[in-house]
Amino acid sequence: MNRQQFMQAMEVVLRPMDRLERAELLADYAQKFTLGLREGKSEEDITRELGHPEEIARKVLGERYNANAYSHTSDRDPFDGPTFREMKPHVNHNRATRNFFVGIGLIFLNLTLMIPIGLSLWSVWLTIASLSLLALAPVAAAFDYLYLNHLETTEIFVAIGLFGIGILFALASKFVFIAFKNVTLHYIRWNINVMKGDVSA
Repeated sequence: MNRQQFMQAMEVVLRPMDRLERAELLADYAQKFTLGLREGKSEEDITRELGHPEEIARKVLGERYNANAYSHTSDRDPFDGPTFREMKPHVNHNRATRNFFVGIGLIFLNLTLMIPIGLSLWSVWLTIASLSLLALAPVAAAFDYLYLNHLETTEIFVAIGLFGIGILFALASKFVFIAFKNVTLHYIRWNINVMKGDVSA
């Protein structure tokens, strides 16, 4: 296979590529022929080094490659292979319109209802979490004794009681956080699935 045959074969098997992308790739292979000839190689040697055009197309095109479309044993003309424009996925305008209106509806739902509810729920968690700071009451009592030299018996019992209450609020805040996080993530996934059209999710 000489240079002309190689480049013609490459032109055929690379038809699924975009025209500009294909032109750049063909120019690169033409440059390889020019450099090889300058080094004293024959066109046949260069084509053997580059490989068969169909093997090159299989690597370059990936999933777009269709061996049946370029088979030389086929009855169809290899130059009738599908072009890049013909292999582009068909755009479903009805689906695009549906996604647009669904997106508008979700934005309205989230802004007017779900986001305020979500912020209210997370403010409840924040309140519970802040009450867990009562567990630091013994630290305040120790500070009062060490730096102010003042500590009463009632302060000790109050500090112990507040410490226990703070621990309970800390445990409660942990479970509430996990519950609210799961609900939030589930709702976000539901929004994504609705936008994709999977209403059953």
